[in-house]
Amino acid sequence: MTRAGRDVMEEGDVFVSPITVWEITRKAGLGKLAAPVPKSYIGDFASWLGDAGYRILPLSWEDCERANRLPDLHKDPMDRMLIASVLRNDLTIVTNDRMIARYGVPTIW
Repeated sequence: MTRAGRDVMEEGDVFVSPITVWEITRKAGLGKLAAPVPKSYIGDFASWLGDAGYRILPLSWEDCERANRLPDLHKDPMDRMLIASVLRNDLTIVTNDRMIARYGVPTIW
C-alpha cells in the first residue's frame, strides 16, 4: 500500500465491509496472506478492527440487488457487492484493484 493509502487508513473515518473481513480471514486461513492482526494483539481480526476504531460498512438488501445489476466488468461477485455498498454510501475504496475504478468508484492505494 502506498503512503497515501496508509494515511487514509490512519487518519480517516474508516469503514470495513464484512465482505473484506471474510476475504482476508479466508485467505489467511488458506495461507495466502499473513495473519491480519499484529502478533502482539490477543484476539481475532474482527475484535482488532473494532479496537483500532474501524467501523462496519453496512451491507443492505438494496446493495445485494444493486450488485446483481452492475455490469459484469469485475468477475468477482463479492467485489461487486462491495462496490454496490460503497456507491450507496458515497465512499472511497482502498484497493490496488484497477477494475473497481471502472464502476465509477473512487479508489486510493
